Amino acid sequence: MKEIKLIPLEENDREQFILDNQEAFRYGAMEEFGLRDDHFEEDGEIISRSTIEESINKGIAYRIIADGEKAGGLVLRINGKHG
Repeated sequence: MKEIKLIPLEENDREQFILDNQEAFRYGAMEEFGLRDDHFEEDGEIISRSTIEESINKGIAYRIIADGEKAGGLVLRINGKHG
C-alpha cells in the first residue's frame, strides 16, 4: 500500500504547482472530450494561471506525496461549515 501525505505548498514549488495543475486539467479535458471541447481560459490552457493563483491565494494549497514522490496537488477552501 502506498503512503500518501498532504504537504503544504512551499513558495519555491508554487510555479511548478501551477504548471502541473494546468497540465492535469489539459490532460483530463483531452482524455474526456478530445478535440470536441476547445474551451480554453487562456491560450491553450483549460484553466488559466490566474484562476489557479486566485485559488491558491484564497485557500490552502497542498502537494500530494505518494511514496515520497509528487503525485498531485489540491487547493482547499472552506467557506463557513462547508469546503
